[in-house]
Amino acid sequence: METLERNFTVTEIENNVLAMQQKLMQLTQSKLVIMGNEYHLWEWITLSDYSKKYNIKIPRLLNWIVRGVIPNDSVIVVPELNHLKLIKNQQYEARSYPPREVKNKH
Repeated sequence: METLERNFTVTEIENNVLAMQQKLMQLTQSKLVIMGNEYHLWEWITLSDYSKKYNIKIPRLLNWIVRGVIPNDSVIVVPELNHLKLIKNQQYEARSYPPREVKNKH
């Protein structure tokens, strides 16, 4: 029996690990329930993880959220976790969406 050896690149390994992680999340059916809405956790990642995965700095992500580049339905704020923001795991581009409504804190 022959064994084949192959060297993998770092990107290939990272992609394989991420794919495996998504499969495991799907198998466990992990869900987050906020105000009666259910979110499957395999679809969402933290801003920090998104920043690393797509090589975008966190201040730019926050700017995109405020400007509406990332649509409202692609951002979850979890009040119970110190207002942790989760973002839908898909790539976004800087194009215009209607700006978010700013609420006064008065």
